[in-house]
Amino acid sequence: MRILLIRMMGLGDVAAILVPAVRLIRRRHPEARIDVMTFAAGSELMALMPEVADILHVAPEQWPDPIEPALHSASALACTIIARSYDRVINFDTWFFPCLIAQFARECGVAIEGNHLNLAIPALVDGLATGRLPAAYFRHSDLFIASTFPNISDWKLPWWDRFPDWPRYPDFYLSHCCGLAGPLDMSLAVAADPDLIAAAAGRPVVSISASGRRLHYRGQAALTAALTQAGFHVWSQFDGSAPIAATLARLRATDLLITVPTSTQWLARTVGCPTLLVPGSQPPPHLGADVVADPVIECQYCGSMTCPKALDYPCLAVPAAALIAKAEAFLAERPRRADAVAAEHSAADEVRPK
Repeated sequence: MRILLIRMMGLGDVAAILVPAVRLIRRRHPEARIDVMTFAAGSELMALMPEVADILHVAPEQWPDPIEPALHSASALACTIIARSYDRVINFDTWFFPCLIAQFARECGVAIEGNHLNLAIPALVDGLATGRLPAAYFRHSDLFIASTFPNISDWKLPWWDRFPDWPRYPDFYLSHCCGLAGPLDMSLAVAADPDLIAAAAGRPVVSISASGRRLHYRGQAALTAALTQAGFHVWSQFDGSAPIAATLARLRATDLLITVPTSTQWLARTVGCPTLLVPGSQPPPHLGADVVADPVIECQYCGSMTCPKALDYPCLAVPAAALIAKAEAFLAERPRRADAVAAEHSAADEVRPK
């Protein structure tokens, strides 16, 4: 059996959704060949999964913003899927462009599972030509998604208020919305960066990821200086300039990641790096962080990606001293990552055949 799984955006969703989805499908079909279609740096992440046979890489230029070239590109990508004669194609993505690809393939006879468009391609083209389709249709998944997933209608904000029994977004989406029951495994086998461990020289290692989608922790410079003064080795490089494997290796050697809600928190989870979350407006339970900064404003967890009070996100203004206190208290009860990695290597050496 040949199976294709699609999840293209964003990098955090590839780590939190596509990685465990591959393993959930693998458990059900242990003999199947599993390919994935993903976007940009997501391909680097999926290349670290031995369970994946092949990666259909979608480059940034293949995902144009204007709808007319997007139609042509989606059609070409659908043809690539069709030519491979997959037995199953499952689209886990909720963005318009991947659902458009799935719709093209579906109308060419591919039995698409998961998400696709609620409009046939001719109706879509007609709506564009006549102006009957509003611009919002292409931006809001509630307007364009149709799906074979059993509970995709529950995938809307604020789901965490309506389904409080689901503690994290990946579990809610894959298990509840998509109907893939089973434990989620996001782990990736990446060796810790020895250069970072050496540079730390015995100090605990803390990383800072201060920028996310519309969310920016503006106290990064003060926090870095204060952490260094407190005896931590601090690093931060999440601008896309380093290969994903190198970033994961550094996170593998890191004792704690201090982060806003962004893809970095899910990358950290793949290598077992704990996170201290500065949640801003995002309700922390569904983000699955190990420790969370205390709220600093009454309307802290509104869930909006645009501040409803037209303020400059005061919910992100957590003092550096408060974050350091949280970090110190959390790390005091845990072995250092360098020691844990060394212990793992020693244990592996003991069981390795002589």
